[in-house]
Amino acid sequence: MSDYFKYLTQSLEDKTSGFYLTVGGHAHVPPGKEYPPDGHPSGYNFNWNKGRILQEYQINYITEGEGIMETAEGEFLIKEGSVILIRPNMWHRYKPLKERGWMEHYVGFKGEFAARIIDNFDIFVGTSVIQIGFQEK
Repeated sequence: MSDYFKYLTQSLEDKTSGFYLTVGGHAHVPPGKEYPPDGHPSGYNFNWNKGRILQEYQINYITEGEGIMETAEGEFLIKEGSVILIRPNMWHRYKPLKERGWMEHYVGFKGEFAARIIDNFDIFVGTSVIQIGFQEK
C-alpha cells in the first residue's frame, strides 16, 4: 500500500452541515525515516521541537510500529493498535521511534456535530491515546 493523503476543500454548505472532513490518508514510515513525510500543507506540517496546534479534530490509528506522543497532558507511548485523538487548539507532537517506524491511518474533521460526538464519547476522557489493538484478517 503506497502512502496517500488528501486535504479537502470545504464549501459553505459543508461548513454549516455540522460535520465535515478535512483530510484523510495513510503513511508507512520505515525505521530511520524523517517524520512527518514531506508534502503536507504548511498548516499541517510540523517539526518535533515546536510541535503544532491544529484547528480540527484528527484521529490517527497506528497499525504497525511504535512511537511517542506529547501533549500538555503528558507523554504517551504509541504502539500497534493505538488510536490518537487530536482536539482543536491542542498543542501536541508525535513521531515513530527511529528504530521502529510505523504505519498510520488518519482522518481529520470539523464541525459543531463533530464536537458533540467527541465530547460525548467517553472513551477519550482524560487522555489523547487509547489502545484498541490490531487484528488483521
